[in-house]
Amino acid sequence: MPDSRGWRYMPVQARDGRVNKKRLVPSNRAKLDEKSRVFAYEFGVLLCEMLPRYQSAFQSDFAKVLIIHAIGVASVSRLMSRPEGARYEALTDPVPAELQVPVNALSIAESTGIPRETVRRKIKEMIADGFLVEDERGGYRLKPGTLQSDDAMDVYYQQLLTLTTLLNRCVDAGIIKIEDA
Repeated sequence: MPDSRGWRYMPVQARDGRVNKKRLVPSNRAKLDEKSRVFAYEFGVLLCEMLPRYQSAFQSDFAKVLIIHAIGVASVSRLMSRPEGARYEALTDPVPAELQVPVNALSIAESTGIPRETVRRKIKEMIADGFLVEDERGGYRLKPGTLQSDDAMDVYYQQLLTLTTLLNRCVDAGIIKIEDA
């Protein structure tokens, strides 16, 4: 759960069964300045590894990647902030349509900075490709089963490995530190 500063805690089970809460926090600005090239390099590596994984599904159209992620996040953000959201923490458990909030093209355009007409055109393409569905009021959601495909699960696992590498390298460089909550 987030604290008053918005930090999310990750519970860590100790060998004696106690749960300790830890969090990753940025080091001070001086440390970031000292290691800023390290961070820029590692972040560049992250992007170079993560973005190509979307090529086959979205034909290297990174606007589509941004749009589908924005729709996916916005449609379940209310659910994930509630206790019942814990039931859907695994991507293998599809979120029923009635628990998703439909998102309109204007909201996506505002949140991504992509022009609204471009968002509309790309959403129509993703509907035709079977990634999204449109409801009767013009709202958009991920098509049920989209995230549950083997390909999607493989991409998310690879993304997790890449992100973990970045975070560990930032911890090793002192850019990020692990604190007790």
